[in-house]
Amino acid sequence: MSPGRLPAALPATLAAVILLIAGALAGCGSTPAATPSGPAVPVAAPPLQTSFADGTGTSWAVVEMGGSAAQEENFWEMFARPAGAAAWRLVTPAGVADNGGLVAAPAGRASLLTGFLPSQDLTFSPLADTSDSGAHWATAGPVNPGLADVPDALAARPDGNLIALTSGGAKLGQYGGTGWTRLITAQALAATPAGKPCQVTGLTAVAFGSAGAPVLGTGCGRPAFAGIFTESGGRWHAAGPAVPNAGEDVEVLRLASAGTGLVALLQVGRGPDAGTIAGWYDGTRWTLSAPLRTGSVRSTAIGPGGSVGIILNATHAATLAGPGASWRTLPALPRWAATLALGPGGQVDAIAAHASTFTDWRLAPAGWGQQQTIRVTVPYGSSG
Repeated sequence: MSPGRLPAALPATLAAVILLIAGALAGCGSTPAATPSGPAVPVAAPPLQTSFADGTGTSWAVVEMGGSAAQEENFWEMFARPAGAAAWRLVTPAGVADNGGLVAAPAGRASLLTGFLPSQDLTFSPLADTSDSGAHWATAGPVNPGLADVPDALAARPDGNLIALTSGGAKLGQYGGTGWTRLITAQALAATPAGKPCQVTGLTAVAFGSAGAPVLGTGCGRPAFAGIFTESGGRWHAAGPAVPNAGEDVEVLRLASAGTGLVALLQVGRGPDAGTIAGWYDGTRWTLSAPLRTGSVRSTAIGPGGSVGIILNATHAATLAGPGASWRTLPALPRWAATLALGPGGQVDAIAAHASTFTDWRLAPAGWGQQQTIRVTVPYGSSG
């Protein structure tokens, strides 16, 4: 597709992507822009299977288990490994159907917010939060309409302000009784002076910058543009890096706060020739990795120190230790590897998830060694 041409229709799941923002940000002076009449261009949804480390050093992994999604026998599970601990624990919040998927966002040094994606008759997204590495959860939602099918559909600040990326309508939601207000849509962002050069094709991620300002990740229809935008003074500004030698469209796969800056994963192009680039923003400038030819990425991981990891297919994966590092191709993955989990000191684990079995494999000089197995009680037949 040539830059600037829009398809006539798009999937319903991304037809009306809305960004909602809660709490004090509702009074920040931003006036939502009018939504143009034309539809947004669909973007490829980044994979939900992921892992990340929070401010305490706790590692979190979100994987799909059970059986066929078509038969609604799939169940998304969350696991946590507290800082300094050797073992993972199953910590999925109970009481809500999670066939649609789970997304999560660190909400401060000792807090995590989790959202359930819509599925079956669930049209909104309940939220739950924990301050003890998943041992206990409290209700903290819901978001209505439901959250978008991307891993960074939620962002949280320690003061309780949130951003939620949603799909399926223009209704306002609530968080903790404080109310939600629309921030911007993909179509409206595409019509701003900041969004026009990128030719925004859809919203893919949300985050907070170091100063607490909202940050959006998008797809761009114009080559060499990385669609990262931030709001200040009631206006949106392009904040992404230029991507040298990118002759194809660029899409933000992941966007997360990292210390005083941001870490991003960018996909350049589509299909088997697509490449992946990692980017780190230190509050002043961006540092980009060399591109790695990956095709479509199967899962992503963000670890301590801005480390990142990706799984390309059933056997191939790669990691980056942080800014300035080179891609490291890993040995052939264990069977059923769903995501990588990155720890301190360059530690790399492969999390395998198959049916009701969770297995942690640790990479050592001699290869992958099995560390732990958890048998999960999968409620087959409960979703019919």
